[in-house]
Amino acid sequence: MKKESIFAVIVLLALVAIGCKTQQMGVKNDPKGDHFCVKKGDTFEIHFIANASTGRAWQFINKNEVTIVDSVSQRVVNNAPEGMVGKSVDLYLTFEAQKEGCDTLIFKHSRVFDPKDEGVTVYKIVHVR
Repeated sequence: MKKESIFAVIVLLALVAIGCKTQQMGVKNDPKGDHFCVKKGDTFEIHFIANASTGRAWQFINKNEVTIVDSVSQRVVNNAPEGMVGKSVDLYLTFEAQKEGCDTLIFKHSRVFDPKDEGVTVYKIVHVR
């Protein structure tokens, strides 16, 4: 765990040194993580692919620890033909940058009803300036 924390800090510092050029962040179940930079007061969306028919759901697991952004809303876009069931949908989680700083948002894709399901964990580093 210590090595992971040190690695995350090094990556974060490198990305901040390079500069904030990303204006939109999207992920399609990519567990590698991402970096996102916004101004205070901006809203932004994080994109996931979801499929409720699998019994798995995306969860924002460290919501109570994150202080620089607040989750505002979510929307689902279903592009499946009418009557088709079991198709994946686009899930967009909207956040608002509340105060300056840097934080990591952690999302888990797992079966909520199965505590043994480790699922997939995705990390999003957010820098608010």
